[in-house]
Amino acid sequence: MENWKKTWGYVPIDFGTLVGTVEDITQKILIKNNVGGSAVKIKFTNKFNRDTLLLEQVSVGKIDKNSGRITGIVKATYQGNTQIAVPAGQEFYSDSIPLSLEAGEELAISVYLKEKHEIYSLCQTWSGRGWQSVFFQGDQTQKEDLSGKSTLETFSFFEFDEHICNGAFGVSGVQVLAKEDVTVMACFGDSITHMSYYFDALEDILYEKYPGRLALLNCGIGGNRVLYDASYVKDMPGCGRCFGRAGQDRFEEDVYGDAVPDIVFLMEGINDCMHGIDFCLEGQVPTGTMVFEGLKSMIEKARGKGSRIYFSTVMPFANDSRQAAGQSEDIRQELNMLIRAHKDLADGLVDLDEVVRRPENAHFMKEGLHLGDGLHPNAAGGKVIADAIGKHLKGNV
Repeated sequence: MENWKKTWGYVPIDFGTLVGTVEDITQKILIKNNVGGSAVKIKFTNKFNRDTLLLEQVSVGKIDKNSGRITGIVKATYQGNTQIAVPAGQEFYSDSIPLSLEAGEELAISVYLKEKHEIYSLCQTWSGRGWQSVFFQGDQTQKEDLSGKSTLETFSFFEFDEHICNGAFGVSGVQVLAKEDVTVMACFGDSITHMSYYFDALEDILYEKYPGRLALLNCGIGGNRVLYDASYVKDMPGCGRCFGRAGQDRFEEDVYGDAVPDIVFLMEGINDCMHGIDFCLEGQVPTGTMVFEGLKSMIEKARGKGSRIYFSTVMPFANDSRQAAGQSEDIRQELNMLIRAHKDLADGLVDLDEVVRRPENAHFMKEGLHLGDGLHPNAAGGKVIADAIGKHLKGNV
């Protein structure tokens, strides 16, 4: 029996400031897919823009592995209309779009904006292996070409970030009318999840092992904390609003808003350890016990929804400018001690602190596994993390 299954999803980010202005532009989102089916639906989002997003034309097709071009292009509609207006603050799915799809066939979603629009929100990935975005002038929704401009060439706003992302506006999810039973897994967390270096590596591992039978969703927001809303950072665009609502408050909406994942992987808490101290946020320096209670509340919500949930210890974050000793590290150590002592609260614990820390100095991540800041895993670090998660899930998918 066929069922609608969410095969791809990211959280739209509220930057709280103008990211850029676009007009007469086509955005193409190229998405890795592991679900076969007979139709798709596209989730349109306009949660954080100020005005209606008017999508003049939207199409979806498959990427031919040999030619690298889009084939089988089909127009998307909403309530029978090809022009789709998404009011500010709203999200919804398109009508069902007939598209024969095999597991492993990648999708290409094309969105054309004719009128001038101010963009305040995008979905993002830095790894760029699970999905990418390219941009063209004019209506290219029926064209097969994929050689467009990058996110940075389209939105110079992102020059502030030394690690360049792929960004996409107006679209945050895809459902497939699946012909097989599909396990859906959501990964919830902060920048370590959001940047997608471990997430994309986990896709590689699990999609190869379970072709057609598993889909991964990314529920990460960079800078997110368990206990507190976005940290105020005066010198950052939007003053840090992009860090989002407190994890314990957004968890249910972002993980269960339009899907009930069979499995949830929870990795958060690192910013609770640091932000209150680093950004001098009065009243926002928690104890490890406080952060643990926040994690516990999310675990209880997931189990109440019927999901299996796995969680992780907080990985090391010391570097040359952030010393190993200090209050942030004390919070991390207390939090990890509580996580290990109460691992039976969840269906399993992946002790990533143990996996990535240096044997000779447990306050630091191993060399070669991070982006140079001691905090964010790079592609190699992402692979190590994904291997650890994959081994823990063995036989439980």
